[in-house]
Amino acid sequence: MLRSFQSRQQTMLGMAAVRAIHTTPATSSKRRLSNRKAELEAQRAAEAEARERAKEQLRRLKDTDFLNSLVRPSKLFESTQISQQDAAISSSLAFQSKSSANDGAQSFEAGLKRKADSGAYAYHIDPRDMDLISEVAPKAASGVDTGFGHSIMPEAINKNGEIQADIVRRIAALDNANAKAVSKHNISKAVNKFGRSDGDSGSAEVQAAVWTIRINSLEDHLRSNNKDHQNRRTYTKLLHKRAKMLKYLKRESLERYYLCLKQLGLTKAMVEGEILIPKRVE
Repeated sequence: MLRSFQSRQQTMLGMAAVRAIHTTPATSSKRRLSNRKAELEAQRAAEAEARERAKEQLRRLKDTDFLNSLVRPSKLFESTQISQQDAAISSSLAFQSKSSANDGAQSFEAGLKRKADSGAYAYHIDPRDMDLISEVAPKAASGVDTGFGHSIMPEAINKNGEIQADIVRRIAALDNANAKAVSKHNISKAVNKFGRSDGDSGSAEVQAAVWTIRINSLEDHLRSNNKDHQNRRTYTKLLHKRAKMLKYLKRESLERYYLCLKQLGLTKAMVEGEILIPKRVE
C-alpha cells in the first residue's frame, strides 16, 4: 500500500512537472517571437526609409544643368509614340468618315503621324540650318519661274515645297532617330560644354562627361533588363574608366576636378570609393 501510494504520488508530481515544462516556456517563446517580429518590421521600415533618403539625395545630386539638358531615348520615344487606343480611334474615325476616301486616308495618316517637336535634330544639324531648309528654301523656290507649270499651278507648287520641307524636317528630327543618334547628340553637347577649346574632345572633363552619358544610358537599360549580365559588367567597366579619368584630373587640377564632379552630379565617394558589380541598378 505504501509503495503504491508513493508511486502514485511520484506520478502526479511528474505530471505536474510536465505541465509546468510544456505550459510556461510556450508563453515566453510566443512572446519572444512577437518581439522578434516587431524588431524585424522596425528594421525593414528603417531600411526602406534609408533607401528613400538615398534616392532623394541622389536625385538632388543629379539635378544639374548639364544632366538635365541631355536627351533620354526612353523619354523621347515615349513622347513620340502614339498608343494603341489612339491608333484605333484614329482608324475608326477615318473609316467611319462620310467624306471621300481620299479625305479619310488623309485624316488617318494625320492621326498616325509621330510628332517631331522637340527642336533637336540628328546628324549634327543646327536648328538654324533646319529653319533655313524648312521655311526659307520653299519660299525662295516658289519665287523662281520654272516654266509653264509654275504659271498655271503656283499654289500646288508652293504646297509641294512645304510638304517636302516637312518631310526633311521629320527625317532629320531627333524624335524619329534611333538611340545611337541620340547618344551622338548628347556627346556633342558634352564636347561643347566641357571642351577647353573649339573641337576639344580629348580633355579629361570631356572624357568623363562622355563616360557619364554612356553610364546613364546603360542605367536606363538595366532598370528594365535586370538579367542582362553582360551589360552590367560593361556598366561596371565604364564606372572604373570614369573614376580613373577623374583621378587623373584630380592630380592635374583640384579646382577643375571638383567643378567637374559638381557638373556631372558625382561625389568624392563615387570616384575614390570601392566600385563593385551591382546586383541591381535602382
